[in-house]
Order: sequence, then C-alpha cells, then structure tokens
Amino acid sequence: MSDRLRFLTSLLVAAAAATLGGVLFDVLHSGTTVTRSIAFGFWIAAAVALAGMAVAASTRLAHRFDLPFIEGWLFLVASFVLTGIGIVVDMLGG
Repeated sequence: MSDRLRFLTSLLVAAAAATLGGVLFDVLHSGTTVTRSIAFGFWIAAAVALAGMAVAASTRLAHRFDLPFIEGWLFLVASFVLTGIGIVVDMLGG
C-alpha cells in the first residue's frame, strides 16, 4: 500500500470515528446539536493526531515494536485537515 493511500485511509477512518463519536455523544448527552457534536469529534481526532505525532517520532518505539517510521508532517497535515472539516461541519450546523 502506498503512503498516500495509507494516509487517505487513515483520514477516512479518523473521520468515520469522529462522526460516530459525535453522534454517540449527541445521543448520550443531548445538550447540543448533532453537527456541533460531530465537529467536536473531529477536533478531538485532530488533537489525537497531534499527540500521535509525538509518539510516532520516537525511533526507539518504532524499533522496539517493529513499526514503520511515519514522518511527523503527516500527523500535522492530518490534524489540520480534521480541524478544517470540524470547522466546516460546525458552520453548516448553524
């Protein structure tokens, strides 16, 4: 699998998890709109991507668990994309 395809797949998985988490939050805590809950899900996913950048940058962990090295800028781009989607979803919800 190419790096671009892996990156896009990861973004789609994060977007699906953010959407599902937002809908679940709205069902359990109905004090906000569905779009706002989904936007929060995207923003939390962006924060997780930034935290993942710190973990992925550790070459010691990569060697210990035999993981491929992932460049930090991919996490940064993913964080920006997820934040942007969250902003758009929040604006669409009014």
